[in-house]
Amino acid sequence: MAHKAEYEDQIALYSLGLLEGGELIEIERHLAEGCEICESMLKDSDTVFTNLPLCLDDAPLPKDLEKKILDRLEVREPARGRSSIFDFWRNLSPVWLNLGTAVSLAIIIFLVVTNISLRDDLKIREKSLTDLQAKLVKEEKMLAFVMNPDVNEVELGSKMPDMEAAGKLLWDKETNKGLFLVSSIPLPEQGKTYQLWAIEGGKPVSMGVFDVDKEGNSMMEIELMPGPAESMQFAVTLEPAGGMPQPTGDMYLYGSL
Repeated sequence: MAHKAEYEDQIALYSLGLLEGGELIEIERHLAEGCEICESMLKDSDTVFTNLPLCLDDAPLPKDLEKKILDRLEVREPARGRSSIFDFWRNLSPVWLNLGTAVSLAIIIFLVVTNISLRDDLKIREKSLTDLQAKLVKEEKMLAFVMNPDVNEVELGSKMPDMEAAGKLLWDKETNKGLFLVSSIPLPEQGKTYQLWAIEGGKPVSMGVFDVDKEGNSMMEIELMPGPAESMQFAVTLEPAGGMPQPTGDMYLYGSL
């Protein structure tokens, strides 16, 4: 298919994704046949729209091409009154209009996409900051317990073969609050959770259930510990999700005062 002058206008529209129907089919067929002129123009157009800050052209587009772009972008029957993209362009500052309609449109698209990208990046950073703040709060609580001279420590060792997990219960005798730390415990299977028990006189009392991170670590706050006793044991068992009123699963950690 021989090169035609009208293809030069269509190349700009094609680069912006504004061609439709028969025109789109025709220009794609023409490009597939290897027209060097149109391929060069398409490459130049793509470069302009990809590298906007470096490729602005002050020369306006041909009037007929500008009209085609505006006609395709016109908003039809909006919910409130009748307006068109032409009104939008007409209200823009002369500086923007002098850039050429197609380039100005590309700049606006570029700015919108950049704005969306920045918002997404901000959300990711905000979530990361929130996670870091939560981690800092946990570490501050742990430090406060460790530095408190009134805190008892109970070490819980592994009760499973070939398991290197360990636990530590920090018990504030003044406030009767506790902080339970566990490390390197296996990830529970789906539908299961770990549960901490205080055992006095052979009677277990639940201290709560806890999840672990991918490294098998966790920290659980205990708002009310049982009254201190001369002899008390603590254990961690694997239970159905939500916990049980009495231990039913395998014991993973165990320790005593």
